Amino acid sequence: SLSSSTKAAMPASLVVPVKLTIECENIADSDWMSKSDPMVIVNMKDSEGNWNEVGRTEWIKDERNPKFTTKIETEYSFEVKQYLQFVVLDIDDPEDVSAGTEIGKLECTMGHIAGGRGCKLTKDLVGEEEGRSYGSITIVAEQTKGRSTDTFKVAMGGSEILNKDGLFGKSDPFLKFFRKRADGEKVEVPGGESNHLSDTETPEWDAMEMNMLELCNGDLDAPIIIEAWDEDTLSGADQIGILETSLRALLSKEPLPMKDYKEGRDLQPGNLFMISGGIVRKPNFLDYVGAGCELTVSFAIDFTMSNKDPAEEDSLHYKGDEPNQYEQAMQAVGEILVNYDQDQKFSLYGYGGIPPGEEEAKHAFALSLDEANPEVDGVQGMLDTYTEAISAVQLYGPTNFASVIAQGSMLARETKKEHYHILLILTDGDITDRNETIDAIVAASTTPLSIVIVGVGEEEFGDMEMLDADKGELRDGDGNPPQRDLVQFVPFKELVGEEGGLAKKLLEEIPRQLLQFMCVNAKPPSSWSEEENQYFILPEGRWAW
Repeated sequence: SLSSSTKAAMPASLVVPVKLTIECENIADSDWMSKSDPMVIVNMKDSEGNWNEVGRTEWIKDERNPKFTTKIETEYSFEVKQYLQFVVLDIDDPEDVSAGTEIGKLECTMGHIAGGRGCKLTKDLVGEEEGRSYGSITIVAEQTKGRSTDTFKVAMGGSEILNKDGLFGKSDPFLKFFRKRADGEKVEVPGGESNHLSDTETPEWDAMEMNMLELCNGDLDAPIIIEAWDEDTLSGADQIGILETSLRALLSKEPLPMKDYKEGRDLQPGNLFMISGGIVRKPNFLDYVGAGCELTVSFAIDFTMSNKDPAEEDSLHYKGDEPNQYEQAMQAVGEILVNYDQDQKFSLYGYGGIPPGEEEAKHAFALSLDEANPEVDGVQGMLDTYTEAISAVQLYGPTNFASVIAQGSMLARETKKEHYHILLILTDGDITDRNETIDAIVAASTTPLSIVIVGVGEEEFGDMEMLDADKGELRDGDGNPPQRDLVQFVPFKELVGEEGGLAKKLLEEIPRQLLQFMCVNAKPPSSWSEEENQYFILPEGRWAW
């Protein structure tokens, strides 16, 4: 897991600014004599359950299929259930929105939008009359195209570089990059001066790296200027030529002819071209899930005797008027993660209990009691299956994690689609297979898997804190550490009474752990293979740490 100082700073890093683009189709007419004049108000629910406006689109007159150009700026946070409301109004006077007539509305979460392919959600509008069609609404969440941390990394080359040193030598060339301002003036870009080479007409300079905002304000088509100079220690550097181009043209890697820096002369200063490089972007969590990386989930429930008889009120599995801690944890996590899995199914396992028909305890059995089909449909299917299992499975022991972690690793490895797997282990006490569990965690660190352990009840959970590795690095029997962070432990008792705090605490490390897996495996978001994103490259090193 992460150090306390890293954790304290983490919430800000998990928040991604997004812009919501909205369009509607076949919206109902509320005017008898003409088409509706639509506008959309976007509200977000606060922690007290109140709807607060976060933005509104422009007003479009006489249009049943509006495509609004005004983007709604807000923030996306994976581990928080963010409720949104899109209210489509028919407005006669844009200066008096309160007098408008509601056509229909959609209530959803930000996760519904972010979990869709391309961060896109299309749903029918809901109106006053049940069964009547009010049209549909489509929302797309987009990140800003340019980011403050984007850099342009480039190794430049040249050919037929003009000789400025006479008969007995060749130029000693170097380059300078400039941003061209709107007023036509040029501004030298930090980091944009190449190394100085000696005596060559075909230079290949070392790679340079410049901030994209400083170079071209993140715009691939904005004008940039590259100057070639000949180093001369005696009389000062002499300019060889000048190239006004764009980043897009440079990224084509085609030779680009320089012009003479003095107008009216017919000198040919030579050509410049990009040898290698690209736009270095540090991906975030939304880059991956928005490009179709699904989050698949499995739950492992503790059926050891220390939970006590489910029929007794002091049992952690007791089914009373209020959900028990197992149910609260499953529901809180399931309601958020279900949006990121296309089939919206969960794999559900038990451990430490004796399933029907067995004579000894099993440590990774399907809670559906069908080993060939451990998946259940959605959150309610998970809760119903758990309820049935309580009366069917005999509590026993001991508390062993290695088998369920191995099962989670198998699910993470075997799925063919692009995905990341999350294993939620709910337990009421410390483990008895400590060494085997550590071995399983180290082995699992090479797979696309996160393990979230929830401690229910009043135990101290010393071994769970150890597995979280906040106080020391885990090592398997051969002395190998995990390849990356993949375990988080959360004691349920610390979160009782916190509004939305359970899911937030349980899921807050998932984005960073997913990014660390992608970093270790040098795996970019799948959308980077598309033409508009083809120039992005991953940073070098441990960029997700």
